[in-house]
Amino acid sequence: MKRIMNQGKESTKSEIMTALLQELEKTPLKKITIQQIAAKAGISKQTFYNHFRDKEELICAVYEHIIIPDFDLDAFPESFGQSYLRTLNAMKEYGRFMRQALLLEGQNDLKSYITSHCEQFDLAYHTHLYEDELPPDLRLATIYHANASSAMTFSWILGGFASSPQDMVKLVCAMRALGMDEKIAKAYKLDD
Repeated sequence: MKRIMNQGKESTKSEIMTALLQELEKTPLKKITIQQIAAKAGISKQTFYNHFRDKEELICAVYEHIIIPDFDLDAFPESFGQSYLRTLNAMKEYGRFMRQALLLEGQNDLKSYITSHCEQFDLAYHTHLYEDELPPDLRLATIYHANASSAMTFSWILGGFASSPQDMVKLVCAMRALGMDEKIAKAYKLDD
């Protein structure tokens, strides 16, 4: 019974995320209201609030579930390059959402969420690859690379996706391998 309830809850969350993306086709993200999202999803405002605290949490959920499903903190990608390429393609596909969401400022904005998630994910991923706690130099390099990757990705999105996703993968993977232990660096080697 609990599994059925969880499936129903996830289905409603998915419908709310879809409603936001559909509403974005006619209304700027900054101006979309909870009422508009709820109406588009065919739910009450209270049902919305049963699933999300606010619009910012919904925006982060869209990012997490639609844009970066390969970068879950509980499961690591087999190929970083391929997973990152899928992510960049999704960012480009949902470019309007990504550009507008990155420009929103606030306590729980997407920029902060991406930066934090990337850092947490990379620390966990590199610890997994290193097969031990990261020494201070690798931990520092990991944090630096996570923040540099986020900044490069923000610039790519806000710059209108000027270079190809494939070129971005090459740049980011080359940067991420710099100064890393071989166990970690090999995760960023690309098959040409």
